[in-house]
Amino acid sequence: MVSGIDAAEGMVAVARRLVPDADLRVGAMERLPWGSGAFDVVTGFNAFQFAADMVTALAEARRVARPGVQVAICNSSRPRDSELYAVFDALRALRPPPAPGPPPPDQPATGEPGVLEELARKAGLAPVSAAEVDLPFTAPDQATLVRGRIAAGVLPAIEHSGEAAVRKAIIQAAAPFRRPDGSYRFENRFRYLVAEAHAGRPY
Repeated sequence: MVSGIDAAEGMVAVARRLVPDADLRVGAMERLPWGSGAFDVVTGFNAFQFAADMVTALAEARRVARPGVQVAICNSSRPRDSELYAVFDALRALRPPPAPGPPPPDQPATGEPGVLEELARKAGLAPVSAAEVDLPFTAPDQATLVRGRIAAGVLPAIEHSGEAAVRKAIIQAAAPFRRPDGSYRFENRFRYLVAEAHAGRPY
């Protein structure tokens, strides 16, 4: 049985259309709704860096993995190596201002060598291999590009600035990456880590 979770309802809706027989849920990766040792492999692609607490999210991935099996983590690399950050930056300006109080802690620089490995060890995972891979993001047309970015979870920006402003920002930010045939291509580099799950407490 294929199972999956995402905090963005739009992404889960897309996945349900593509894999109708899968167990797909909306929720937080820091609190997975499956039992310990439930899976023969656990993967997170472009996901764990969005966790409020990445070590907790990785520890949950370890918990639901059967001891000794692999947990594969793939996150975006350094911002300078990802053209898609042009769209992210444009949408960030449309989000509501930060809540009063102390700023949230800085997110770990998971695109830098060694950072994912250290976080994985803290979560009770044993790193096996890590490397970087080029992974371009493409969209065949403007409508698909906008629909994909909105499905990826931009609700705070829409609620604060309106859907029309969000659509406009996506289109404008993506304009330099539009090709003559109307499609889009963003060059991106991702960093991946393959680790083994161990039973018991995190290290």
